[in-house]
Amino acid sequence: MAKKTDLSVAPVNRQQEMIVSRLREAITNGGGYSVVAEKSGIPPASLNRYLKGHEMKISTASRLADVTGVSLGWLVGGETRAQPIISSEPNVPGVGLRYYEETQASAGFGLIGADAPVPRMVFVSQDFLSELGLTAHHTIILKVSGDSMEPTLKSGDKLFLNTTPTKLLNGITVFVSSGQLMVKRLSPTASDTVMIISDNDRYPTQEVDIDRFHWGEPDGGDAITIIGRVAYRLQAMS
Repeated sequence: MAKKTDLSVAPVNRQQEMIVSRLREAITNGGGYSVVAEKSGIPPASLNRYLKGHEMKISTASRLADVTGVSLGWLVGGETRAQPIISSEPNVPGVGLRYYEETQASAGFGLIGADAPVPRMVFVSQDFLSELGLTAHHTIILKVSGDSMEPTLKSGDKLFLNTTPTKLLNGITVFVSSGQLMVKRLSPTASDTVMIISDNDRYPTQEVDIDRFHWGEPDGGDAITIIGRVAYRLQAMS
C-alpha cells in the first residue's frame, strides 16, 4: 500500500525555513500567537499555515512585520538583523547593560534568587538595541536555567528583558513568585485570570488571578512581581 502524504504541510525549502523561523521569533517577541493574530487581523488558521511554511502575500507579511515590530525585509529573509556584539570592555562602542550573570531565570520549577544580586556591565551595539525598540535604562540580561520553555528557550540562553512597565500581561515574561525567579509564557483570559504556561508540555499550566500581578520590587506574600518581558534571546549552542 502506498504511503499517504500529509497534504496539510507545504514543502519547505531553505528560504521558507528561514521565513518560518523569523516569523516564529517575531510572533514570540510580538506578544504571542493570539495577540499577533488579533492585532494583525489575520485569522489564526491562516497564521498557523504560514508557520507550517505556506507562502504569504507581501501585504500579509507587511502587516505581520508592523504588529511585531520587525522590518519587512528581515521578516521575508532579505535582511540580516544587527548583531548584539556583547563585550565586557567599556571601550567597545555601544551602550552598557546590566547582566545578572549569577541570577538565573528558571524555566523549570523555579530557583531561589539571591536577595541582592549584583550585576556586571556588558556593552552592546546601539544599533542592535535600537532595532529591538529597547533602551539601556530599561533593559537587563538574565540567563535561562531549566527545560520547561523548550523548544522556545533552552537552558543557558541569555534573555534581553524589557523592564518598562506595561498593562499587557502576555508573551514570555520573567517574574518572581514566592521568592522564585521564573520565565514563563503569560496568557490572559476573559475571566480576569492569567494562564502561566510552559512551552514544554511536560510541565503543568497554572491559572492565577490577574490581581496578583504587579511591576516593581518583589514584596513576598501572594504577589507575583513582573521583572520584564523577553524582547530577545541569545541561544546557547548545544
